[in-house]
Amino acid sequence: MEKGSFVDRQQADLVVVGCGAGGLATAVQFLQSFPGGRVVVLERTSKAQRGGNTAWTGSFFRLEEDGTPAADFSSRMLELSDGRTDSAIIGRLAELAQPTMTWLNENGVATKSDITYFLTSKGPRLMPAGGGAAIVETLAARVEALGGTIEYEATAQDLVQDNSGDVVGVIATDGTRWEATTVVLACGGFEGSAELLDRYLGERGHELSPIAPGGRANRGEGIEMGIRAGAATDGQFDRFHGEPVDPRTRSAEALVMVYPYGILVDHRGKRFVDEGADTPDNTFESVAYRIWSDADQFAYLIADQKLVRQDIARAVLTDREPETAQTLPELADRLGIDAAQFVATVDEYNAAARPGPLDITTLDRVSTTDLEPPKSNWARPIDEPPYVAWPVTCAITFTFGGLKTDEHAQVIGRGGEPIPGLYAVGEVAGIYHGKYPGATSVLRALVFGRIAGNAAAARSSAPIAAACPEGSRP
Repeated sequence: MEKGSFVDRQQADLVVVGCGAGGLATAVQFLQSFPGGRVVVLERTSKAQRGGNTAWTGSFFRLEEDGTPAADFSSRMLELSDGRTDSAIIGRLAELAQPTMTWLNENGVATKSDITYFLTSKGPRLMPAGGGAAIVETLAARVEALGGTIEYEATAQDLVQDNSGDVVGVIATDGTRWEATTVVLACGGFEGSAELLDRYLGERGHELSPIAPGGRANRGEGIEMGIRAGAATDGQFDRFHGEPVDPRTRSAEALVMVYPYGILVDHRGKRFVDEGADTPDNTFESVAYRIWSDADQFAYLIADQKLVRQDIARAVLTDREPETAQTLPELADRLGIDAAQFVATVDEYNAAARPGPLDITTLDRVSTTDLEPPKSNWARPIDEPPYVAWPVTCAITFTFGGLKTDEHAQVIGRGGEPIPGLYAVGEVAGIYHGKYPGATSVLRALVFGRIAGNAAAARSSAPIAAACPEGSRP
């Protein structure tokens, strides 16, 4: 797979493609396990734009305050994938979650417990103080302090393999050939590629915009390179993690997580989904998907003062106020939808709803009667003006499909055996099917980044045991 002429040849023990949580964890762990080793991280963006999705996420972890996995951690990952996510990968992730949090703290990233944007959450989640940006800034500084190099505006385009098929380097778009004992792909999914979104999600895939600027840099090259090198694939290529956001703002992650407490209508003024099927932490991804697939990528959340009176600030992260009107026809006019159909939809819903107070803190089992689609919870009439509406669209956070890996972060070839010298961590490794088990993405990037870093150190020289905190070595 040696293509073209090379402007330059560079030598390293480890080449990491991508400067997000997974790539930086790989590089730091490698340098701690193999002091003096040569590692280069290739990052397609500038220093100011580095970090991919990691730099923009709040980075919640599905962990308790002491770093141990939540009680439903493993079962939920299996359940939401219908058993398709590799149980060995789940087991490894659960096993190394707490040691990885200890390692993260010892490398300068503090963690804290904080409440999420889900109003029904029963407790806080662990997260880095400063969110994902703190992970990127701190671990990037650690890479450089330990002697590693980060090459910005350097995009990998192909893998180099020897006659045996072992991966022995990377070719960048500027022609540089980076030769290395080990290559770790940590360059994200394909949410930033309109071409690949159309290929795997259908002809309307390109309508999905990344939820944050970092996702635009994730264009699927790592997956494509791996496939050309003989890798098998895993994860569900026609599904993705999406979130409902306000399209009126340029703010990243402008979430609107109060949709269960009103109704969602499409641009024709019709309902299309059971808004209250479950708590929002269990439905936001599927609801966002339905907005894209069934509502032509644009819907409106309709509510009244029963919702406005609640403390909803942490669940509505847009910087724009909702559209407001004293009457339903006036609201329809403000939204640009057919007033007659819209009023008929609300009237039909109100007739099937049940009067009473709105409790947004728990599944209340207040459901509609003889309505299609039904509303299974929080089915209170919309009858207390002024009425409010938030435009809502589906933003893509990351894609599910990627390279097949094992619990050691090794990329698996189509023949079922690992491809020597090639590892993948984070979104580029496909493990999710069906629905995303929330608060596991950045965590798995960190955990398997450390695993890959230690493996790369072992391939270069025997790792130094004292370089890892007691009990924290993968």
